[in-house]
Amino acid sequence: MIAPKIVKAKILIVEDENIVAFNIQNRLEGLGYNVTAVISSGEAALQNVEQNRPDLVLMDIKLKGPIDGIQAAEQIHRQFKIPVVYLTAYADEETLNRAKITEPYGYILKPFEARDLVTTIEMALYKHQIEQQLREREQWLATTLKSIGDAVITTDSQGLVTFMNPVAEALTRWNSEEVLGYDLTQIFHAINEKTREVIENPIKLVLQEGVTVGLENHTLLITKDGSEIPIDDSAAPIKNEAGNILGAVLVFHDITEQQQIQSVLEKTNEELEVRVAESIAQLKETNEQLRQEIARRQRLEQELRLALEKERELNELKSRIIATVSHEYRTPLTTILSSADILENYDSRLTLDKKKKHFQRIQSSIKYLTKLVEDMLIVNQAETGNLEFSPTFLNVEQIACEIVNECQVNPANPHRILFECQGSCTNVFLDEKLLKLILRNLLSNAIKFSPDRNPIRLELSCEPSQVVLRLSDQGIGILPTEKPWLFNPFFRGSNIGVTPGVGLGLVMVKECVDLHGGEILVESEVGQGTTFTVTLPM
Repeated sequence: MIAPKIVKAKILIVEDENIVAFNIQNRLEGLGYNVTAVISSGEAALQNVEQNRPDLVLMDIKLKGPIDGIQAAEQIHRQFKIPVVYLTAYADEETLNRAKITEPYGYILKPFEARDLVTTIEMALYKHQIEQQLREREQWLATTLKSIGDAVITTDSQGLVTFMNPVAEALTRWNSEEVLGYDLTQIFHAINEKTREVIENPIKLVLQEGVTVGLENHTLLITKDGSEIPIDDSAAPIKNEAGNILGAVLVFHDITEQQQIQSVLEKTNEELEVRVAESIAQLKETNEQLRQEIARRQRLEQELRLALEKERELNELKSRIIATVSHEYRTPLTTILSSADILENYDSRLTLDKKKKHFQRIQSSIKYLTKLVEDMLIVNQAETGNLEFSPTFLNVEQIACEIVNECQVNPANPHRILFECQGSCTNVFLDEKLLKLILRNLLSNAIKFSPDRNPIRLELSCEPSQVVLRLSDQGIGILPTEKPWLFNPFFRGSNIGVTPGVGLGLVMVKECVDLHGGEILVESEVGQGTTFTVTLPM
């Protein structure tokens, strides 16, 4: 079990299914989280968020009322900047596309495990924290650059403008919103004051050679409105820790006043040199601060990439589940369509035996699809607590014999099934439908995963207080590392190859056993076989 967190995150649950909401609340509180409230509508969720400001919202996509989960999540994200994680049993493309627009911090597909729940919550909280830190650092950096007395323009590695502080806007007469994304050579024009020759843009040299460049003396800046301003400037590369050039920064200032008093300053050259040296030192210090801040931001971006990678792995797992179910539907549907097409277009050319064969293929595929749908409905009923449990007095020995005979005469079964019964099993208080589900699914798995003609043994033992079913095969066995996942929906062992199935059989067996208040044990050795022991109290 996952240990409770020391700092309890406040979580709001928005779910209109009371049983599901109560289950989620119990799980979260058991994991150490603080559930602030359980809300059933989008309107109430917005009011609660405004009043209590939780750290995270678990939002069901499908909510009753004028505001569904996606609309509520969109308003919460826009107004309060609080992370939202969707709870949903719907994985259709239209719903997911609507949900993605609201920039959720994760999806939890119902039904889910506690491990999936806490992992998604922790990832969402961590991602939100990282984003907040990035926003704060970006704001800090922007404020710092805007507060600098010199004009500052930064570019990316292609020389396109990425930032312009207010001083640069005032000097160039360009508004930063006008020039972002433009080539700096279109905005920054300079000429030599004496020769009137165009001075090459220093950013080009910086980006090509990775060196700091200063403008020559007597430089005039040509502003947007054609004015000429004498400036002094320098350009330097912005590099990452690996020494790669990410862009460049151009720092310049108006030297009109300096020129006006140059005659006086010529008498104090020594003082001027000192001031220039101090300015250069200040610029270097500023550049160093910028490099350090960029390095810190890169580290944060790396952490965010790792978090997104983990989220991607979870999404890939969901995609594999969807792909498995889709494949199991497509295969029989393809069989039905191909046989129907042959019967429609080549009816007159087919013999009666071939027609019968195609009809049998269609019937077999329809039965497989029907069973797959029924299996998924049963699993869904079990997950939502709607699977009925109606025990009556049964002849368990007779039912077991019927199921064994049913499997034995199946043409697809090459195995001999040995059945033994001990004790009086003719008047046992169990649910007939659930008992048959247990027997059929266990026998089906034993048949599918055993080599041809190896016998399968079913032992039935009825004692005064319990019924014990023990099914043994000599099949491929189960990997020790995968035994804990056997009863998870859609889980399939890594050693089963191309054997058909979606991983619902053992899930149904476990749910049926649980409804009886019984238990199921698994013993297995890879390559030697598997034994399932089911104990049902009477």
